[in-house]
Formats: sequence, structure tokens, C-alpha cells
Amino acid sequence: VPPDQQETPQQDPRINTGYSFNNVGDNVDHMVEALKPVSLPSRKTLFRTCLCYYDGDIEFLEFGGLDCDIYWAKSLRNFINVNQAVERMCQTCQLSFGLEYMKWLVDAQEAMNFGRGGLGLRDRVLKDGRVLPNGNIDVSAFMHSMVDVDLMDDCGQELSDLFRDLKPTKILTVATTGLIIAMPVAKFLQVPVVCARKKGGSMNDDTNNANYVQKIDGKDQEFLVSKSHLNFQDRILIIDDFLSSGSSQKALLRIISNSGAKVVG
Repeated sequence: VPPDQQETPQQDPRINTGYSFNNVGDNVDHMVEALKPVSLPSRKTLFRTCLCYYDGDIEFLEFGGLDCDIYWAKSLRNFINVNQAVERMCQTCQLSFGLEYMKWLVDAQEAMNFGRGGLGLRDRVLKDGRVLPNGNIDVSAFMHSMVDVDLMDDCGQELSDLFRDLKPTKILTVATTGLIIAMPVAKFLQVPVVCARKKGGSMNDDTNNANYVQKIDGKDQEFLVSKSHLNFQDRILIIDDFLSSGSSQKALLRIISNSGAKVVG
């Protein structure tokens, strides 16, 4: 075929097409979702961050970057390159001026001396926890409907070490979610667990009761604990899973007060 009659291959216009945004947010997510159906999964998405230090005399720049396939691209990925740029800027400031970034926070974390349980719980909350629309944290992936038993054992051991010197004789918790962490603590302290149950079902009439308001739906509820389970000689340690409004913990304190027992933690 003569050269002038040969067909010129049509180049895919997407190969040389690109989009740029100076502000990363929902606009990027909308664009990515629109481009995914018409793009190869390996189409590159580039995130770049530039930080500038200038005090009127000295100036320097630090950069952070992330390259990922469009299949994995989300605006949240921008935190990776921002973090890179911040870390590099902190290192430069430390070398140039002897500054330390948030030294007070590093000192506070070292003073807390988190153990294996605390660090493991922090990592799981950051990885698998979800903030619900009502402000509560959903930890069902490892503490409620599915339980990471090893993590709960680590947390139980660490909490028991914190409160061992207070010499509690019993642990008071809320049925049923509080049992998940209360039982490992009780195992290491070698003390029994007492459950405060919601009103309803089979329960001895001779109980200490206390009302509280559920944060989830705002409804009034009532905790009941058999009077035979707590007495004036007991030293009570309250263990619950997550603190939301504090309403249920206040109800437990009233129950302990009515029983004559002493709260040690």
C-alpha cells in the first residue's frame, strides 16, 4: 500500500490526557470515580506537596510525593505526601536551627509508657475503627461482634498491672460489651466480675438500680445489680469498653454507692 494511502493508527486520546488540582478534596474523589470506568487500573495518579520556610532571610523548600494507580487513588492518600513533606521540613529545621517538632508530645508519650496492649488497641482503632454519624466509634471488627482475643488479653494484662496496687476485690462492668475487656482484667487480677444488666429478663427482685440515658437513641434505660453481688467490704474497679457520654459509668457509680462498697478505680 502506498504511504499516502496507509491508514494512520488512531492514538487513544486518554494517553496524553491529564488533570491537575491545586486543592485536594472531594473534587479529586469525584474526578477519580468518573475516570475509573474509562481508564486502565494502572493509570498513574500523582500527589505532590511542597512546604516552604521563609523568615525574611533564609528560605528552603521540602517536598513529599506519592505515585499510585488510579484504582487506589483517593483524596485521603494525600496525607502520605503531606506527612513526607512535614517530616522532611522538621528534619531540616532541626538541623538548621536545633528545633524539635512537638517535643512536648514525644515526652508525654514516653511518660505514658504504653505497653503492648495499649499500642495494639491504638493501632486497631486507627486501622479498623469507624466513626459513626452519631459520633460513636464502631469497634465491632475486634471488640464487639468479632473479638481479637489476643489483643484483649494484652489489654487485660496491662490494665491489671495499672490497678493491682489498689487491691480491688471485684470488677463491675456492663453486660454485654463490657465483659469483653473486663474478663481478661479479672483473670489477671484473680477477682470475680459483676455485670450490671439492663432491666428485663430474669433478675432477682432484690437489686440496686440506677437510670441512665443511652447516647445512641437518647432513651432512658436502667441498670440492675443483685444486692448479693456487692457489699460494704468490696473494693470495686469499674471496667467498660469505650467511654461515650459517661452516663452509664455514672449509673454504675450510683449502684456502688447504694451498695456501700468503695470505688477504687
